[in-house]
Amino acid sequence: MKLRLIVIVIIFLSLFSASMVLAKKKLVRLPQSTVTSAAKHKLRADRQALLLVLDDMTKATSVTYNLTYVADNVSQGVQGTYAATQGNTQKELVFGTCSKDVCTYHKNITDMILEVKTALKSGKTLVQKYQIKP
Repeated sequence: MKLRLIVIVIIFLSLFSASMVLAKKKLVRLPQSTVTSAAKHKLRADRQALLLVLDDMTKATSVTYNLTYVADNVSQGVQGTYAATQGNTQKELVFGTCSKDVCTYHKNITDMILEVKTALKSGKTLVQKYQIKP
């Protein structure tokens, strides 16, 4: 008898929950002029590194970057953080490893994604993702 009651309750709850419709929260987009990024990127001339240019840091407190890619079927990556108080700069994210000015570059690079998170002085965080073709 108890088993029958439990089965009836489960069926009732599953029918009730299936009929509920959840509404999506409305996406509010900010005007383009209020969203500013302190980071820009471009490939180095020899295409063996990504140049991350951090300028116009007046509205930011810090920038965190994460570059991931696959080289010869092995996942690789570079990450770092930069404080806005250090001023404008350019970071060179090499696709490989370097030791004492000698670099070994990765080959067959695919699936490159750069994610830049800019912490703004307003307390908000601006997240930007870029798919890069090496």
